[in-house]
Amino acid sequence: MKIHQWLLVTFTTFLLCFTPLSLIIAQEQLPEIVKRIEPSIVLIQTYDKEGKPLAQGSGFFISKNGDVITSRHVILDAFRAEIKTAQGKVYSITQVVAEDKEGDIIRLSVDIPQKEVKPLSVSSSYPEVGEKIVVVGNPLGLELTVADGIVSAVRDVPSFGKIIQITAPVSPGSSGSPVVNMKGEVIGVATFQLSEGQNLNFAIPGQRIIKLKSGTGKSLTEWQRQASEEWIASAEGLFYMGLVFFFGEEYEKALSYFEKAVLEDLQNADAYLYMGAAYLKLGRYSEAMQAFKQAIRIKPDYAEAHINMGVTYANLGRYTEAIEAYKQAIRIRPDYAEAHCNMGAAYLKLGRYSEAIQAFKQAIRIKPDYAEAHFGMGLVYLLLDDKGSALEQYKILRELNRDLANELFNLIYE
Repeated sequence: MKIHQWLLVTFTTFLLCFTPLSLIIAQEQLPEIVKRIEPSIVLIQTYDKEGKPLAQGSGFFISKNGDVITSRHVILDAFRAEIKTAQGKVYSITQVVAEDKEGDIIRLSVDIPQKEVKPLSVSSSYPEVGEKIVVVGNPLGLELTVADGIVSAVRDVPSFGKIIQITAPVSPGSSGSPVVNMKGEVIGVATFQLSEGQNLNFAIPGQRIIKLKSGTGKSLTEWQRQASEEWIASAEGLFYMGLVFFFGEEYEKALSYFEKAVLEDLQNADAYLYMGAAYLKLGRYSEAMQAFKQAIRIKPDYAEAHINMGVTYANLGRYTEAIEAYKQAIRIRPDYAEAHCNMGAAYLKLGRYSEAIQAFKQAIRIKPDYAEAHFGMGLVYLLLDDKGSALEQYKILRELNRDLANELFNLIYE
């Protein structure tokens, strides 16, 4: 046993002595790499129609004529955009010359003298896992900030392709920064991080950058118009427009957008939910039921769809089925106060007063200031001829909702 321990200590000591040597070599290279690539890094600033700053990101020169690579989302919604070079000079972005929507990268043309441009070369091969890399960008507006790390994985994502996982941190403002190897070559574009950990950061591979060949450019205005039109025609855009009309209480208009959204994406449970809610608002209960059933088929544990199904049953006078729907919502979300309250109302309609009281009490336990639940309790006590308890609910309601308090008061003394 002693011999085994001695060997282990010796081996460990060897590793500890060896590792710093490789780190020293890498650290000696790092300042040289950073000095070489810094002149190629740009800060990207975008502005809205009023000229107010909109968003900020990073980018880098890719060609001698001044084309810049950055993350596509950096310039979304921009009315005007410009770059600021490492020397502090500002130049206008004139055109979008190529884009990769899925990869979230874009190639932009800049009105800049060629003598001011120092393009970076892009590697055409994937990096090795464990390979040292450096990211130079403008996180949170802190210009030319350096972060180093390693390639921790090269992952193959279905229907997307390969993505590079790195340990160098990617913060807001770093999007579009080049990820550079120790040869000074770009191996990817810093794109996003997972919120669970600062070491889960990702980059779009250099191969996708190489594919962004300059073509017929579009002005920012033209590109934004096209991007907006494409977005509005997408399932996401159609759903968003439906929400705008829904919350504006224009339910017929909302329906037309929700219906188009589900045609674009048959698995859009949210669109089916709001489609059902619009039908419900319009009193079209049969159609509402079908929409909620579709939402539940796609997403069985969709508590909001179950509670709305219950509301639809209640509007049809089918209170037993409504209670079962509310129970499903509560099974998924035990703290769903609205489901407990609605279930109390259904029990009340069926004359099951004891169960109604328990449901209302549960709603109030979860949400003490829930006026509708207190009102429901007051109604149950009145039906049980317990005016004293009903008055107690009235006193509580006076502090929560004057209209409901007055309604309960009138019922007590009518």
